[in-house]
Amino acid sequence: MTFSFSKAIKQVLRPPRYRWWHAFAFGLLANTISTPGVIGGTRIDSQQRYKARKQAAFAPPGWVFGPAWATNNASVLWGNLKLVNMPASTPGRSPLLWLQGASWVIFSTFSYAYFVLDSPILCFIWTFGMYLLTIASINLALKIDPKIAFSLASLFLWLSLASLVAGYQMIYNSDPLFKTSALAS
Repeated sequence: MTFSFSKAIKQVLRPPRYRWWHAFAFGLLANTISTPGVIGGTRIDSQQRYKARKQAAFAPPGWVFGPAWATNNASVLWGNLKLVNMPASTPGRSPLLWLQGASWVIFSTFSYAYFVLDSPILCFIWTFGMYLLTIASINLALKIDPKIAFSLASLFLWLSLASLVAGYQMIYNSDPLFKTSALAS
């Protein structure tokens, strides 16, 4: 591979195709879709549903979720914006975009799976699936741009805890969707 100084200058001087408002609009859309009841049509009190389940001693209180996800989403959207503005020929860009797309699908449908379908089993599958996608994304992003990997750090930390909480809920709560009783008492 040869280095082209003129090509490097063009990439530095080229204005980004996607701007902050694109990321903001995407985040707003993803959060609107993820609001309990938007998919499925029934408004759900997610705080009440969360409190009704048997929780691990280390489970965060319900009010923490809003600020945590606002932080996670802002950071991830910043990294995603950086990623989509990289040249299409950037090695690893396309697979990372697919990983991030899958992660946003899980994020957007989580409330439906957990609150509308009322399923601790799906909650665990969605949470752990997003955790695995985040780990894969970080590993790939480290090869592309460490700043993008760093943008996923708060999400990784949150999902490390959330996966344990979701696993606990799956084990200690019945699941009305799958008509299963709690695996442990």
